[in-house]
Amino acid sequence: MAHIRDRGKDHERRWQARYRDPDGHEKSRTFARKVDAQRWLDQVTADLVTGRYVDPRAGRVALADFAAQWLKSQTFDASTRETMESRVRTHILPTIGDMELRHLKPSTVQAWVRSRQTVVAPSYCRLLLSNLSTILAAAVEDGLIPSNPCAASSVKAPRVDRPRVVPWSVDTVHRVIDAHPYGLRAVPMLGAGCGLRQGEIFGLTVDAVDFLRRVVRVHQQLRLVDNRVVLAPPKGGREREVPLPNVVSLALAEHLQRFGTSTVALPWREPKGEERRAALLFTNRTRGPLTRAYYTHNAWKPALLGAGVERSRENGMHALRHHYASVLLENGVSIRAVSEYLGHHDPGFTLRTYAHLMPESEDRARAAIDAALGNPAESSRNAKQA
Repeated sequence: MAHIRDRGKDHERRWQARYRDPDGHEKSRTFARKVDAQRWLDQVTADLVTGRYVDPRAGRVALADFAAQWLKSQTFDASTRETMESRVRTHILPTIGDMELRHLKPSTVQAWVRSRQTVVAPSYCRLLLSNLSTILAAAVEDGLIPSNPCAASSVKAPRVDRPRVVPWSVDTVHRVIDAHPYGLRAVPMLGAGCGLRQGEIFGLTVDAVDFLRRVVRVHQQLRLVDNRVVLAPPKGGREREVPLPNVVSLALAEHLQRFGTSTVALPWREPKGEERRAALLFTNRTRGPLTRAYYTHNAWKPALLGAGVERSRENGMHALRHHYASVLLENGVSIRAVSEYLGHHDPGFTLRTYAHLMPESEDRARAAIDAALGNPAESSRNAKQA
């Protein structure tokens, strides 16, 4: 039972509010004014009744300790775990890791966000805030803190001004493809002609190319985890089939005829995972799996130089995917289909990224209404004659 006790005038903090927690343990807190004691006790009582009660002592664990425990319990794949641990170690622990969970207020989080803005890009800062929010949401679910300070309305993530995608022209794509080493020329062809990601191309096997049905089955990718190449599911675990255009089919057939495949045994998902054999289409000089570093140094950068294309962040290999999307949209392929072929998690993301590349709809709208309702002048003339 909750009640307030008068400790007498000799006490500076005279009014003691007392209650029993769900485990039957008595808890108390003293106040200088009775009205404050009553207000606090009413809130505690309401939390006990509604099931929102959190033991005030529960949040005394340091954020660093809870984050370590949380990371240990997650079922990430090895690459995701490595990335998450790196973010926590680099951006959370050195700044607010020593703070107890109960002391993390919205103002604390906002100050932390501000400090991260000075060292990382706005988009990465938003990602860090999302990661911290996920950890603290788990603390709420564990009953350690009553609410997630990251979810407060006063916590503002930095605004990200996303520049409009400017796709390469067909001529630029051809120049970059032609400037590639002959043995890797089909790599950019797959990027521009099927929209595959770099790791998906590196992990492509001969059995994933169906020349009869004219589709490419994207079911795995190559990733680098702990400096070792591993096979892993596609991004987000979303397998898909992508239409295989004739120009890409011919390029792959020519590549297979000239270079064949290289069968390698690689770990699945993580360096210590079970090994799987894969007949890879593209390899390095020693017939081993391609890595981003090897391909960038020996093929991509020399190709940009040979094609007269500036080496910049905007001209990374993802420029081929942008070109692929722009060609499909320009030719009337639906945004949902483009999203599926690119392996995006949400057609809305695809729309936000490429909406400005879609054909203008005003003329189509006018033509559609005119076709449905007829010419207004002609309709008026027919009405007068009637």
